[in-house]
Amino acid sequence: MTLMNNLNIKALILGSGRIGRGFVTQLLFENSVECIHFDSNQELVNLLNKCGRYTIHVMGYPELDTHVTNVRAYLINDVGRLAKEWSEADLIFSAVGGKNLPSLGKNIGKAFKVLYDAGKVKKSNIITCENWVNPADDLNRTTLEQLTEEGKKVFQNNVGITEGVILTTGTGSPDGIPDNPADTWVQNFKYLPVDKSRIKGEIPRLKYFDFIDDFGNLLKQKLYTNNTSVALVAYLGHLKGIKYVADAANHPDIVPILEEAYREINDALIKGMNIDEESQCKFSIRAKNKYQDRNIIDLVTRIARDPLRKLRKEDRLIGCGLISIRSGGSPKAIALATAAALYYDEPTDKGSVELQKMRKEKGIDYILANISELTDSYEDKKLRQMIHEAVDKLKSKGWIKEG
Repeated sequence: MTLMNNLNIKALILGSGRIGRGFVTQLLFENSVECIHFDSNQELVNLLNKCGRYTIHVMGYPELDTHVTNVRAYLINDVGRLAKEWSEADLIFSAVGGKNLPSLGKNIGKAFKVLYDAGKVKKSNIITCENWVNPADDLNRTTLEQLTEEGKKVFQNNVGITEGVILTTGTGSPDGIPDNPADTWVQNFKYLPVDKSRIKGEIPRLKYFDFIDDFGNLLKQKLYTNNTSVALVAYLGHLKGIKYVADAANHPDIVPILEEAYREINDALIKGMNIDEESQCKFSIRAKNKYQDRNIIDLVTRIARDPLRKLRKEDRLIGCGLISIRSGGSPKAIALATAAALYYDEPTDKGSVELQKMRKEKGIDYILANISELTDSYEDKKLRQMIHEAVDKLKSKGWIKEG
């Protein structure tokens, strides 16, 4: 496998939200890579094309801001345009959100069929940048469903779908409406680890990208360390009426619970996933420092949004709690975070409204059975019991103020 010089590299960004047009574009722009944006939101596409430029602000470090120019954007379901740009591109990045991977796969499959029929297939790679378990597998499966048997073979021989791990924060303006509504804000952390084993063809020489041979469980390590702990911060912070993540992560009532959560997480991943102890402890320290960094202005409601997805069995709360129990642990802090999530009541969040209606009408056990898919197995029953105990504890502390 050879290395590709980064001269004249072109990349497609599928999903132009905070991570896509922020963090990913920041890394690529600083490598002089041309970026073409695709998104499902017509208003965002129109905005990017109208502005033609925007700034990626580095929170706390304005001297490091990236000024992106010559912006082009298209609708992601414009299969003809996607195929045309793909025929000239070397790299594709997905940042659409895990639940949108099936629809993205359909568009990628249709665009590839256009390339295949036109005889314009070449080696290229798709790097998923999603907070999701096994995003590359999900995207690959739905893409292949669009192709014939021969098309599948050609796709698999020429297109790599691999995974990147997003370790930075991307958010909106910390100070209200910005001068340029296309602007976005990121944490000062330029590093993107990528699974090297799934790459097809040449590997690009890019600063800040780390193509790792032994990628292993890095994505799950990130999900169950960073996403689990910041979910705890957000859901407990919301119960306390706290607006910003850093304020919640530094709150004296939450800090001891957060520290206990990191002990539970470390023990679970070291024992349950055979992750190196030194690596995991460093991972947790870095995560804690990130969420307590007051330079990073991030809303509790942004982190807490879509609670129904975050309460699924393989996701950050239930998934990590079960790994802990299977490894002989007692994830009391993670159970507290889950209990707080069950009571996440935010009228502006459609998922929260649905969750609260479900909880009030059908009860917590209904949610744990039908959303979290907890069964009558020993591990599932123990976690369910711990969540109920956590609800009672939060009520006794006055954090949950209704039945």
